[in-house]
Amino acid sequence: MTQMLIGLAIGIVVGWNWEQPAWAKGLQAKFVKLVRVGSDKSGQ
Repeated sequence: MTQMLIGLAIGIVVGWNWEQPAWAKGLQAKFVKLVRVGSDKSGQ
Protein backbone atom coordinates (compact mmCIF):
# COMPACT_ATOMS: atom_id res chain seq x y z
CA MET A 1 0.00 0.00 0.00
CA THR A 2 2.77 2.41 0.93
CA GLN A 3 4.70 1.54 -2.24
CA MET A 4 1.65 2.31 -4.33
CA LEU A 5 1.18 5.72 -2.69
CA ILE A 6 4.85 6.59 -3.14
CA GLY A 7 4.68 5.53 -6.80
CA LEU A 8 1.55 7.59 -7.29
CA ALA A 9 3.18 10.64 -5.70
CA ILE A 10 6.26 10.30 -7.92
CA GLY A 11 4.05 9.87 -10.98
CA ILE A 12 2.10 13.01 -10.13
CA VAL A 13 5.29 15.05 -9.72
CA VAL A 14 6.81 13.75 -12.96
CA GLY A 15 3.55 14.11 -14.88
CA TRP A 16 3.04 17.63 -13.58
CA ASN A 17 6.48 18.82 -14.70
CA TRP A 18 6.86 17.08 -18.08
CA GLU A 19 4.84 17.74 -21.20
CA GLN A 20 2.29 15.10 -22.12
CA PRO A 21 2.93 13.04 -25.27
CA ALA A 22 0.33 13.23 -28.04
CA TRP A 23 -1.16 9.81 -27.23
CA ALA A 24 -1.68 10.82 -23.59
CA LYS A 25 -3.43 14.04 -24.60
CA GLY A 26 -5.74 12.07 -26.88
CA LEU A 27 -6.49 9.55 -24.16
CA GLN A 28 -7.19 12.34 -21.67
CA ALA A 29 -9.54 14.07 -24.13
CA LYS A 30 -11.50 10.84 -24.66
CA PHE A 31 -11.73 10.24 -20.92
CA VAL A 32 -12.91 13.80 -20.19
CA LYS A 33 -15.52 13.53 -22.96
CA LEU A 34 -16.73 10.20 -21.54
CA VAL A 35 -17.02 11.66 -18.03
CA ARG A 36 -18.88 14.73 -19.30
CA VAL A 37 -21.35 12.59 -21.26
CA GLY A 38 -21.88 10.37 -18.21
CA SER A 39 -22.41 13.31 -15.89
CA ASP A 40 -24.87 14.92 -18.31
CA LYS A 41 -26.97 11.75 -18.37
CA SER A 42 -26.93 11.33 -14.61
CA GLY A 43 -27.96 14.95 -14.07
CA GLN A 44 -31.22 14.59 -16.01
